[in-house]
Amino acid sequence: MKGRKPHSAEVIPMTGDKPFANADAFAAQKARDLRPDDLPFDVQAIWDRLAPPLCHPTRDRLNEANAFMFEQLCWITSRYERLRLDVREGGETYETETRNGTQQKARPEVGQLNETFRQIRALASDFGMTPAAERGLKNGAQLGFGFGEDDFD
Repeated sequence: MKGRKPHSAEVIPMTGDKPFANADAFAAQKARDLRPDDLPFDVQAIWDRLAPPLCHPTRDRLNEANAFMFEQLCWITSRYERLRLDVREGGETYETETRNGTQQKARPEVGQLNETFRQIRALASDFGMTPAAERGLKNGAQLGFGFGEDDFD
């Protein structure tokens, strides 16, 4: 059954404002406010690149309480980028002469690069910056059983 058509005075027009209309500007400002003042240029650039998405109101994962750990993530990322450039330019291995002949060995920087990447993954996971960590943060709590009255019958 169809209802009456409403009078035009009763119709409320939809506004063009969408929720979080200025969320990107809010996130950028919050990221600038949380950034420590004494960061070197390269670490500051990493902060400016990674922080705004985490400050976005739909995520809200970066705040005053965890800004120190996020700063550590930025420092480690800076170290990783330096090591990656060094390994790219110098190669992953070097040759050495031993009593058994010529051998190829891994450069120490490769081990440092791998360890630094593990540190980045751990901190990035804490901030929900990996797909698996993001899924875990969206779920919130663990799934539990709803023990109702008739569950024990």
